[in-house]
Amino acid sequence: MGAVEAVARHGLARVQGGTLQLHRLTQEMLKGQMTRQENDQAMADAEALLTAAHPGDSREPRFWPAWQVLLPHALAIDPAWLTTSWGRFVLGDACWYLMDRGQARPARNRLQRLYDACLQQLGPDHDDTLGAAHNLARAYNDTQDHERAHALDEDTLARRRRLRGNDHSDTLSSARSLAVGLWSLGRHEEALALDEKTLEVQRRVLGEDHPDTLSTASNLANHLAEVGRVEDAVVLGEETLEYRRRVLGSDHPNTLSTAYNQAIRLEGVGRVEEAVVLGQDTLQTRRRVLGSDHPHTLNTANNLAVCLRDVGRVEEARALGEETLERRRRVLGEDHLETRRTAEWLGKLGKEQEEPGSGE
Repeated sequence: MGAVEAVARHGLARVQGGTLQLHRLTQEMLKGQMTRQENDQAMADAEALLTAAHPGDSREPRFWPAWQVLLPHALAIDPAWLTTSWGRFVLGDACWYLMDRGQARPARNRLQRLYDACLQQLGPDHDDTLGAAHNLARAYNDTQDHERAHALDEDTLARRRRLRGNDHSDTLSSARSLAVGLWSLGRHEEALALDEKTLEVQRRVLGEDHPDTLSTASNLANHLAEVGRVEDAVVLGEETLEYRRRVLGSDHPNTLSTAYNQAIRLEGVGRVEEAVVLGQDTLQTRRRVLGSDHPHTLNTANNLAVCLRDVGRVEEARALGEETLERRRRVLGEDHLETRRTAEWLGKLGKEQEEPGSGE
């Protein structure tokens, strides 16, 4: 403890709450004085600390506060220096947390580095390489690089089918991811067929209420609605939402995603009052769980504003739309597609109210 107190006294480090934070210049100075063996040992120690501090599944909101604390440390480690499967898994989990929080770009950079390192050090068929590829494909899709996502998903699925078989849970996860990419590329019939086949196998192998099965079911409901099979989508969406609330809980991001999409589908089949109720509940929960500025929260607010207008609650719709536009301008930027869509919708709403006889 004497050494720690000494460096703190000279302003080279800060000791607070049982943690030690070294000044960046101090870090660089110490790093420059380390031998290769000492540096390797330091990286191994850092990886061991990282894995020991793994809070739990980053998809679970109850672990998010701990992930927020761990995240800077996880991202400070060069993925190429990781030497264990568990270390690579924890980094992948950290990047998944980032993507779920709407920060796909920094996650993509780290995952690209991890995938390239795994490919070089372990080869294309290693489980760690395939796991990194799966995560990176999602990052590609989240940053609108759908062609690269598709190529990576297609390769990963082929390898997992050969190595693990068609019914393995990892293979089925890759199939679901590939379907998402196919849809984004406009290859809707292929995506729909793959979704339906994957769901059939998952229900048989994993069970009706397994989280992976429900992810595929949720995607399939979205795709069914997009091709005009809205009634089928509503039925599947209701079933999936009920399962997810029971299995994952009402506050889980995946449950909220299903609820958000189900509200859109209910509006599409004319059940607008139900859509408003579900939309209000989803918005309230997403604000609490994700925060008011999260892109998913803003999507929910935007859709609820549309529903409110459709049931004649025009002033509430306008107020919510204006708030959403302000947040989207600040969070996404003036020129972002979603910002422009909200602005255009508000413009149309204003014109409708200006037209003679357009009152309630």
